[in-house]
Amino acid sequence: MGTEVPGAVWIVVAVAAAIGIAALVDLVRSDVRLLPKWAWAILILASFPLGLILYVALGRVVDRPEDMPAAEAAEHTGWRPVIFTPPEQGPPGEVVEAVIATSGLTKMYGDTVALADVDLQVPRGRTYGLIGPNGAGKTTMLSILAGLRRPTSGTVDLGVSRQSLGVLVDTPLFDPWLTAREVVDLARNLTNPQLPDSRTEQILTEVGLAEVVDRRVGGFSRGMLQRLGLAGCLVGDPEVLLLDEPSSALDPAGRREVLDLVGRLAHHKTVVLSTHILADVQQVCEMVGVIDRGRLLYQGQLTDLLARTSTAYSVHVRGPVNALADALRAEPWTSEVTEPAPGRLRLVVSDAGRAEAEVPRLIGEHRLPLVSFNPATDLETAFLELTS
Repeated sequence: MGTEVPGAVWIVVAVAAAIGIAALVDLVRSDVRLLPKWAWAILILASFPLGLILYVALGRVVDRPEDMPAAEAAEHTGWRPVIFTPPEQGPPGEVVEAVIATSGLTKMYGDTVALADVDLQVPRGRTYGLIGPNGAGKTTMLSILAGLRRPTSGTVDLGVSRQSLGVLVDTPLFDPWLTAREVVDLARNLTNPQLPDSRTEQILTEVGLAEVVDRRVGGFSRGMLQRLGLAGCLVGDPEVLLLDEPSSALDPAGRREVLDLVGRLAHHKTVVLSTHILADVQQVCEMVGVIDRGRLLYQGQLTDLLARTSTAYSVHVRGPVNALADALRAEPWTSEVTEPAPGRLRLVVSDAGRAEAEVPRLIGEHRLPLVSFNPATDLETAFLELTS
């Protein structure tokens, strides 16, 4: 008959196993030094707990600016910023102050580059659209600006205190037993308690939640949670707003309301709007930064970005367009002709003047009724040309 193992021993074994598993998970997720990850894993398992202590003390890398210079990260990827503009000029002799400025900002997750040597400049009092596809590095950028993550290297200079930043995360979550009023009032008391209690209900009304102020947020839809997050961001009256995808979960009417609100805020606040919905940026932003795979491809006035894009036109006629499309392709000033829908053509041209004179003539020669002939250059066109 064997000796029964005391229950306390099993508890110690279970705790040790849990700590070992947690250490291995941390090893997979973290950067390491001195030894490769596989060697640290063997050391942790073979000489537990001494191996674990050595890993935590010597092998685990906490995000620190000195760990990787920006130039090394850029060389690691082969990426370099393409276009940067100087600080925005106001009246003659005046330079608009940059309320947010980064220099060589780089963020690495293991061997993955989230941001590569980014120099961002956001002038005070402007609405800045940070655009790029999902996974481009937009959320990482906003998280570093807000102080929620630390860069691997580079610097962040803010013209305001972090207490003056209002941050809206992409998918805001709240304790489900709180009401909308309690969530926003808590945010007011934490950020700017000098503001009157009436500020809470005023902001909830502005974001379209006036009818549900006393409902518990556990039953809110994603769109309602996004509105609630925006209310919590605004209630403290911050000087700078960092908004991550503020309208991505909203229906068309909700998007319109949020964009109108952002437009009103832009008159007296600095707004950084991160989104992949290019039409939203074109409606409310004065400046734009285009980010793709962690690198900043363009930064400057939205109008300047549109001006450097290939000139495009939309043609809508009644009737078959095959012959007209072939005739347009034969013209020396036409770069591209596509048919996005029956009766519609999209032209990319090298000479806008000749196109505007010749397109109506060719339509007349083919005896096609003309419905419309309009410029079609937009932010989506500029973005696709820049990122390709």
